[in-house]
Amino acid sequence: DCVPPPPNRFQYLAMASESTPLVSIGGHATPSPAKANAKTLRTLLGTTQLALLILFLTITSYDKFSGYSNLEYVIYRDIMVMLLLGFGYLMTFLRKYGLGAVGLTMMLTVLAMQLNVFAESFARFLYGKADSLPLALELPSLIDGEFSAATLLISYGAVIGRASPVQLVVMAICQAFFYAFNKVIIVFGLCEAEDVGGTLTIHMFGAFFGLAVSHVLGVPKSSSASNASPNRVSDVLALVGTTLLWVYWPSFVAATETGVEANNKLCVMHTILGLLGSTGATFFMSQYCKHGLFDPVHVANSTLAGGVAVGASARLIMTPGGSLLVGIIAGAVSVLGYSYVTPYLESKFNLYDTCGVGNLHGWPSVFGGLASIVFVHSNSDAEFLIHGGSGTQGLHQFMGVAGTLVASIVSGWVTGNVMKSYAVEDSEEYDDGIWWEGEYFEAEEHKQV
Repeated sequence: DCVPPPPNRFQYLAMASESTPLVSIGGHATPSPAKANAKTLRTLLGTTQLALLILFLTITSYDKFSGYSNLEYVIYRDIMVMLLLGFGYLMTFLRKYGLGAVGLTMMLTVLAMQLNVFAESFARFLYGKADSLPLALELPSLIDGEFSAATLLISYGAVIGRASPVQLVVMAICQAFFYAFNKVIIVFGLCEAEDVGGTLTIHMFGAFFGLAVSHVLGVPKSSSASNASPNRVSDVLALVGTTLLWVYWPSFVAATETGVEANNKLCVMHTILGLLGSTGATFFMSQYCKHGLFDPVHVANSTLAGGVAVGASARLIMTPGGSLLVGIIAGAVSVLGYSYVTPYLESKFNLYDTCGVGNLHGWPSVFGGLASIVFVHSNSDAEFLIHGGSGTQGLHQFMGVAGTLVASIVSGWVTGNVMKSYAVEDSEEYDDGIWWEGEYFEAEEHKQV
């Protein structure tokens, strides 16, 4: 009369004739994705870290003649909170992918920061402005690395839950060099554009790079659709990430202006006002589009769109009303993107964007880049504008927008095809249990059976 316990769907099978560990899923023996990719991931991560260690040992040093301000560390710390806690928790809205959202965010951040030290130096070498060796490593270099990491995490948001850890490491390596090429050679080199807060180099590049990768990876598996849905707890955790990003965003935009008090003040004030505008617009537009209800997706993301849009113009005299207006429009654009653009792209182009990075970072950055054309024209006497006096800086802003869009989409397509060669077949998506160890995963499987 005894009934045997239900089989564990993720029970490993000992098979002496097979070198690949197997897992029993629904009664069928299939390769465990994590085990099958373990050697590739170890090799890729280990080789990359070893190569970076050798480079740090041989061609980097500290500049003993450079100054140091504790304010640099404060900026570094603020941005790191944004990366690990802000971005990490913002992406926990996936109810079964919280470990991947926070944990893999840490992995990608440390990779991007180290890679950027050498990727940007290599880009300067290609542009004919080679750094002298050994490379002087100071806190501003690490802050630049944080900017690169932010770009990568934006791209990660487009494919989170769908790309395997191996594919993510491939994306990190490829994007490090493409990002540096766009920043050093295209935006600040050939185009000579103004972009103190990373509207073009970070938000636009990261968003459209990620969207291009997502399009190449294809349509999400319908069998995993239920894993991608949020619940009350995951939505609240995402809002925790939003509030952290909201609080520290002014430090992100003003990071490079700590040495110029007037510029630093403008960056901070304009960012705060932009965020105020986008937040107010988000709550208004969300209840309008949702017939009187607030959508947590809108509140978690679109409230930040003002910080994205003001970045290109932040150290210009936007005026308080101008920066508030930019934030309001950016917030409205973002909500409309979630409500109308995302469903359209999915149905017409099979373009799936897990976190909606196109709506938070993509469309607001395009608007912010185009808005900077107006602001550079009204601030043509600003000494830091390369073409301000000649009145052609607006044209260079447009070139920066166009160049970044082309560079991000093309490089994202190339990277996506490289990542696709490492695709894991027959693997669940949006599920931490595939890649992480924990007894609670086994308990959840027993409940489902």
